[in-house]
Amino acid sequence: MRASTLFIAPLLAGIQLVAAGNCDAYSACVTLYSDAGGNNQLLAYRPTCKGNCFVYDIQAAKLATAFNGDGTDCIFYYDNNCQNPIPGHTHDGSNGAGVKHNFGGARAQVPRACQRCKTLRRGCSEFRPCRRCIDAGLSDQCIAQSVTGPMPWYPTGPFSAGMANPLQKMMELAPVAVIDHCAERFFIRLYPTIPILTQDYVSHLKVAANSTSEWAFEAYCVLVAMCAQVLLQAEDPDDLFLQGIIPNKNAMYGQMMLDLAVTSHQMIPRNVKPTLNQCLLTFFLYACHSRLSRHSQAFIFLREATTLFHLFRFDDLESNFKPLATQLFWVLVVSERSHAIRYRRPLTLQVTNETPKLSTTDSSLAGFYSLVDLFRPVDTSFVASLNHEILATPPSLSSLEYVETTINTAVKASIPLEDTQKANLRITQLWLRVIIWKLRLHLGYLSEASNRRSLTYRYPIEVAKDLMLSTRDLPIDSIRIHGVGLTEKLYDIASTVVDVLARVPLAAESPGGLAMGTSPEDDLSYIRHLISRLPGGVDNYDPLLEKHLQQALPSRESSLGASELS
Repeated sequence: MRASTLFIAPLLAGIQLVAAGNCDAYSACVTLYSDAGGNNQLLAYRPTCKGNCFVYDIQAAKLATAFNGDGTDCIFYYDNNCQNPIPGHTHDGSNGAGVKHNFGGARAQVPRACQRCKTLRRGCSEFRPCRRCIDAGLSDQCIAQSVTGPMPWYPTGPFSAGMANPLQKMMELAPVAVIDHCAERFFIRLYPTIPILTQDYVSHLKVAANSTSEWAFEAYCVLVAMCAQVLLQAEDPDDLFLQGIIPNKNAMYGQMMLDLAVTSHQMIPRNVKPTLNQCLLTFFLYACHSRLSRHSQAFIFLREATTLFHLFRFDDLESNFKPLATQLFWVLVVSERSHAIRYRRPLTLQVTNETPKLSTTDSSLAGFYSLVDLFRPVDTSFVASLNHEILATPPSLSSLEYVETTINTAVKASIPLEDTQKANLRITQLWLRVIIWKLRLHLGYLSEASNRRSLTYRYPIEVAKDLMLSTRDLPIDSIRIHGVGLTEKLYDIASTVVDVLARVPLAAESPGGLAMGTSPEDDLSYIRHLISRLPGGVDNYDPLLEKHLQQALPSRESSLGASELS
């Protein structure tokens, strides 16, 4: 009896399967064991007939074998059609030695079969010439398939002096424990807001990254970039370092991972058919640079991510990954529109009838669906008006009312939300109200005689009051987790309130409807104190706000200090 051993890589499950082949008329062709000694049998079977594939699902993995009729050959495939053999497992009967291979969770990308094996619909291996062509005496005919599109690629060297193999470097910097920990933290802390990965897709990335596939480099880049964002944004400052999982403090190690991910990203060739992994990688790089307040670099990677998605082909993607790609599209829509408003940038992604439809069946993503609804009305014409472009027809009062109504009704009070979702939605919704108010001010649509408070000059003061009331019960960490983006939005609101207090005379009594026990100055002090406790607050935005106060309200600046509220 000849046997070949399947080792599930340490990156996956840390166990092994043994396949034993001994096909006679009555016995099983393949027996799977959970131990190398063959003492703990999991199952035994033989293919249904000559040339057929037999599929068995185990450990969430699809295992298929083909039987070539000589009683000994068993070939393992990833697919039901026996077109994608698992490299290293073409057991030809002449070699009974065990071979190691990465095997597990999701279907990994594997090198293409040679042209002859493809034509014969027989299993092949990643080596050239392959075993089947050698046995047939046709080694010279063992050539790769011709393809019309660009082939996947990863750097294999030689590398310049002093430069390590980048894939090896990533594996050293992001070992199994770090990837597993960061993936767990991603799904706990970041997934409710940016659901661009799933547990299944992370398993898929780990399989590809730990294989001999030409997609390994790209997959590992995504994992490293994901870890970088978690360490820079979602972790306590020294958590992993204190646990001994990483050799440096979290922020420093996250920076090292980001630098390596950027370097590796530059080594991936650009082509006209970008992969989902390339889109994911560039988004993670955008998110990391945004967290570090590197606004220009962040914009470059955000624009690259949206451009790649313009070229991305949904039809070429496996059906089980299409919902994930759809969610990535909407994350990009929200990110680009938020970035465009804050930094006066144009939009590239539009919502049309052909836009991927977002499924809203996952209750854990209710906050994300509401966030998408907040930004749906922020279209190209709205952003163009904010950028003060010369337009043939400025936005009308009715069009701005539609945007305002859509934003006001996007967040339903009845939906269950986590604190992190509440923080993001409440602050973003109030910030967008101030943005609409600013546009109306620019277009001359405001009037103190209006019966609608959002059309009066004092409206930002009411927004500040609502902000204080809607965030004071939230843990500070639920706001901090969103990074510098929410800090910037709070700064926008606060600076607008300063402008209103400096230019609009207030009556002795509190503004209508705001008799809540605090004055506009109290609410502004609350916002300033909140800013000082968030990423980028102490170093950047609180000093900017203090300077604005000194210039606009020199007589009140001392009473609006950030340290007055504890």
